[in-house]
Amino acid sequence: MLRQIQISDLQVSFNGEEILKDLSFGVSAGEMFAIIGPNGAGKSTLLKSILGLIRPQHGKITMNSEGKKVVVGYVPQSRVIDEETPISARDFVSLGQISGFFPWPSMRERKILKEIMIFTDTDRFANKPVGKLSGGERQRVFLAQALVRHPDLLLLDESTANLDPNAQAQMMDLVKKAVKEWGVTVIFICHDLQLVRKYADHILLMSRGYYKTGNEQTILDDHDLLKAVYQTVTSGNEESRTGGSVSAGLSLSASQR
Repeated sequence: MLRQIQISDLQVSFNGEEILKDLSFGVSAGEMFAIIGPNGAGKSTLLKSILGLIRPQHGKITMNSEGKKVVVGYVPQSRVIDEETPISARDFVSLGQISGFFPWPSMRERKILKEIMIFTDTDRFANKPVGKLSGGERQRVFLAQALVRHPDLLLLDESTANLDPNAQAQMMDLVKKAVKEWGVTVIFICHDLQLVRKYADHILLMSRGYYKTGNEQTILDDHDLLKAVYQTVTSGNEESRTGGSVSAGLSLSASQR
C-alpha cells in the first residue's frame, strides 16, 4: 500500500527552457491532491514525470510503499478514438489488465472487470463500441480502465475538462468513492476551481516557476493570489481572462511559494 509520495527539488527542461524548477511537495496516502495554475505552468509535465514518461534533469520522486511495487493508473484529458472503432467498452476496459505474456484474462480478472464496470456504471453500455459513446461515457470508460488494476495512485490530467457540469460531478464522485472504498491516492489537474474546492484535500498552485501548497483556505480563499496568478502576462494593454487589468509579471513572496 502506498504511504506517501515525496517530490524533492524537481527540475525539468526542454530544449533549454526550464519547465519545472526546484519543485518540492508531498502527498499523503488516501488523499485527493489538486494541481492548479494557468496554461504553461508545467502541470502536465509534473504528472508525466510522476508517471515516469519524462525523466527529470534533477531531483527525486519517491513513492513510499509497504514493500511492493506501486501500481499507477492514469486518465488523460482526452484520447483520439475514431467513431468507427469497433472495440466494445468492456474490451477497452479489459486492456488495462493486460501485462506480460498472458493477454487472456483469468477468472479472477474477469470478476474484477465486472466489479469495476458496475462501480463506474459502465456496465450499462459494456457492449457498445467505444467510438459511439458520448464524451461523459467515454471518460468513465477511461476511468474504469485506470481502476481495473486497483491502483495505489491515480493520476488525472484534466480528465473532466471537456465534460458538462453534471458529467464532471459524476466523474469526480466516482473518484472520491474509489478513495474512500479502496484507499486510492489521487493527484488531479483541474482548471475548475469549484471542483477543486469541493473535492481536493490539498492543493498545489503552479505558475511560471512559483509554487505554493496549501488547502482551500490558504489558496482558494486568497483572492489576491489567484488574481495575480491567473492574469495573462502580455506586453500590451489587453484585458485579462477574468476581465481585469494585465499584469506585467507575477511576484509572489517567499511565504507564497
